[in-house]
Amino acid sequence: MIFSRGRKQDPVVEFWAWWPTIRPAVTAAIATGGFEPLTPQISKRVAAIHKDLTWEFSKGRAASHALVVSPGGNPALRAVAARWGALAPASDPEWEFHTARQPDPDTLSATIEIAGARLDLGLLRFAFSADEHSAAIDVIGYHPMFRKLPEPVRGQIIFLALDWLLGEEGVELWVGGVDISADEPAGARDPQELAAAVDALREQYREPTWVVFTAEAGGAPLTGMAQRPLRAVRWPRFDTHVALTLPYEADPGTGLPTGDALDALRAFEDGPLEMALHGDGELVAQETTAGRRTLHCYVDGESTAAEDLKAAAAGWAGGRGRARQRHDPAFQAVAHLS
Repeated sequence: MIFSRGRKQDPVVEFWAWWPTIRPAVTAAIATGGFEPLTPQISKRVAAIHKDLTWEFSKGRAASHALVVSPGGNPALRAVAARWGALAPASDPEWEFHTARQPDPDTLSATIEIAGARLDLGLLRFAFSADEHSAAIDVIGYHPMFRKLPEPVRGQIIFLALDWLLGEEGVELWVGGVDISADEPAGARDPQELAAAVDALREQYREPTWVVFTAEAGGAPLTGMAQRPLRAVRWPRFDTHVALTLPYEADPGTGLPTGDALDALRAFEDGPLEMALHGDGELVAQETTAGRRTLHCYVDGESTAAEDLKAAAAGWAGGRGRARQRHDPAFQAVAHLS
């Protein structure tokens, strides 16, 4: 007799196979407020996917209820949460599913108790300004009670408020620097004005947008392009950085591509590079200097895209192309271009 060890089931697949069996009980429990007995079951199923994922029930945006399974601000878990979300059933009038906390601006009219103090969230104010270079809005948060609260609590309040106002993904994508002030800053405004500014910025970048930049590297001219906004949350599945370095025929005076070399580089991006990414990756930036072009790609680490990119680089006709990969869910390799 031949014995075989059973294959371990995918915990994401198992979660969604299990969800219909408990959904009626969860729906009923939310109505009565008695879902405490169900909490350990859900926690166990989410932890089986990854122990550091967070989850919560919330009011749905279109449906009555929402189940949110989130990386909780941990970039390393963004791809895990994205896979959970990709396998979720379609939303219906009763339930919808998200991988980030959704905006709930009505909460900002509530009064909460925190650190022994009662805080009227309606008194929150934000001063803010747009950072055109990085396509983000820098924020200063203020509340009259901040003089009486310790600094860590002030920060907790502001980041919770931003999540309620803009949603977790909105904060990660559109908010740049966040400062907290115990004194009302100049230009402090109502939270809804900050939300309107974020909406305007989102509309500005609705279509794919690239910025062109020039610099100097080792005394040689450098040119480049980068997507805006250049933030990992835009591509939650793509957790692996692949840098392709392609040599080219350079102008002796500048080190930049000759006309023929530039045509060949563009043809590579439109052909072999695009085919290698095949929906499992994205070209997010490029840098060109001293006879070398570096193409910064991010790919799904569970796909074949990284290996396909290496094969594409090896097939570059302009010289010896190279490709290096590393796990980089926070997009640290392109932080200098953001």
